[in-house]
Amino acid sequence: MSGRSRLFARKGDEISDAIVRAEALLDVLRLSKVDLTAPEELLAEARRAAEEKRYPEAQALAARAESLANTLEERHRAARKALTAARSLAKKARSMGLDASELDLAVEAARRVSREGTVEDGLTIPNYLQARALLDVALNSRRPELDRASAVADEIFTAELSVDALKDANGNIDREEFDRVVLTDVRALVENAKALFSKGRLEEAKAAAESAEEAAKRARLDYEDAIRAFRAAEKTLADLRAEGAVAVGPERLLDQGQSLLRQAKLGEAREVLVRVERDAGRLAEVFRRATRSVQETEQAISALARGGEVPEEAQIALQDARRALGEGRYGRAEEAVVEARKALGKRQAVRDRLARAIQDTKRKVELLRAAGSDAANDVEEMVLRAEREFENGDLVNSSEDLRIATLLMGKTRPAERPATPK
Repeated sequence: MSGRSRLFARKGDEISDAIVRAEALLDVLRLSKVDLTAPEELLAEARRAAEEKRYPEAQALAARAESLANTLEERHRAARKALTAARSLAKKARSMGLDASELDLAVEAARRVSREGTVEDGLTIPNYLQARALLDVALNSRRPELDRASAVADEIFTAELSVDALKDANGNIDREEFDRVVLTDVRALVENAKALFSKGRLEEAKAAAESAEEAAKRARLDYEDAIRAFRAAEKTLADLRAEGAVAVGPERLLDQGQSLLRQAKLGEAREVLVRVERDAGRLAEVFRRATRSVQETEQAISALARGGEVPEEAQIALQDARRALGEGRYGRAEEAVVEARKALGKRQAVRDRLARAIQDTKRKVELLRAAGSDAANDVEEMVLRAEREFENGDLVNSSEDLRIATLLMGKTRPAERPATPK
């Protein structure tokens, strides 16, 4: 009899342990807001069965209460995760200005279904499974669309950043003009993308956003090209000024290009400024050639001046060339240089002919002397005078004395020879 009592005592201890474990589990799960009504009812029945010493039934009820509590916690956790995801997705949709009513309705339906509950194995329990299923359907329905919407929203945001970057890069342009001429069109594309996005026309919104970004990039490149052309033109003209060149035409074009740049007419400004660079380059070549020609002509006239009189025509032409050079009329400067060189060439030709004539006359004097002419000394004196005057640059008197010498030679007769004795 005592052995049977010990057996029932051990059985009671086992049942007590099972009930304690179930109670401990329920205490923990209550913190997670799981509806534990059904497991608590099972646990209460287990306690009554234990008190009435219906141990097998008490143990089964405690085990069932523990298992059901674990199942409900697992289902509740999954439903809660889906609920959180649905709320987050709805919030994201609203932040993008999109309709979130489908997700909101799914959340409400899940709560209602969960509260209404369902019957499993004769017990009414929260319907977490169906609640989660409703939320998953809504999530799977909207998530791909919202992912696409998020990508399009990023495209629109990137386009706005491009517009802001373009707005901050207009240091050489009047801001109001820049906004009116450049940014207005780009911003219109961005606003169009936003409007399409708000209507759920995602593909069209994406295309509009890409067009806006491309337009902003193109405008920025146009601006950078224009600024680069402006700076290059400025440097070229500064270099020309440093050399002493006068670049009226390119300077005027530079002012025009700068004015167009301030008005945000980027394409027109770039064309004008590129032309400034091209015209300035050509002008530099003409200026340097004209300057070199004037300098060479000055040297030629200086050399001629040291040897005698400089032709007045050459001096006048050189003065004209210098004046044209200073006024930036480089074509006229080169024309005047040509005129000066022609005058110098004529004078040089005269010098050359006179020099040859002097040498030729000197040879004739030697012939006269050899022939015993009485006028040889007079002719020689005139030739020597002509030579000295030639060396001093007095070509007029030199030529006149040489002419007299030639006349003297024409009047000379050979001296009479003594008669030969017979």
